[in-house]
Amino acid sequence: MLGARIALLRSQKAMSQQALAKALGISASAVGMYEQGRREPSLQMVVKLAELFGVSTDYLLRGETVLPGDLETLRQLYALTQKELEGALVLKCVDGSEKTVGAEELAMTLAAILG
Repeated sequence: MLGARIALLRSQKAMSQQALAKALGISASAVGMYEQGRREPSLQMVVKLAELFGVSTDYLLRGETVLPGDLETLRQLYALTQKELEGALVLKCVDGSEKTVGAEELAMTLAAILG
């Protein structure tokens, strides 16, 4: 699973294994072995990967995008979207870009996250 997430994130950034290897200071064959699950990266390498791709180590290791402690905050935010909000909200994306969303779109996104 970790290898599949590394491969997915690398492809989303349109990076070759060689380019990722150079960014991490390792060989391209090491990247290939990570992606195939034939070798596990060290904890330090997992942190480097998370920083490079702009994701959490929890996402890399377990596939989780929301931490359990964040759920209450998300529930409160969802409750706010059920009330009428004036204007739009601006969300900061993982890649640093910003996205403007209305209350309805935010409510649908949060509902999907909260299940």
